[in-house]
Amino acid sequence: MSQEWSESSAEKFVIELLEQSDHLTTREIEAEASNRNLTCPDAMIRFLNKMKLKGLIKGKLSVEHRGWIWYIERSDFRDTRGGTCPA
Repeated sequence: MSQEWSESSAEKFVIELLEQSDHLTTREIEAEASNRNLTCPDAMIRFLNKMKLKGLIKGKLSVEHRGWIWYIERSDFRDTRGGTCPA
């Protein structure tokens, strides 16, 4: 039986997944959630887009992956003004 996330738990789960990888596709995130018997409070693509609009994650359409890829900006690269450089 699947357990439904709260929105904050789902956001934390996605961020932790993306911190462990350069990027993941929507399908890969859905598969990981399914492996843990977790269901998203909304359709996964819609939920990820909401996270993107909040500025929690980044996403872009990838022809190579035939869908969306999701990632977080790495803060390990900083310029001299203290801003982050894209990974």
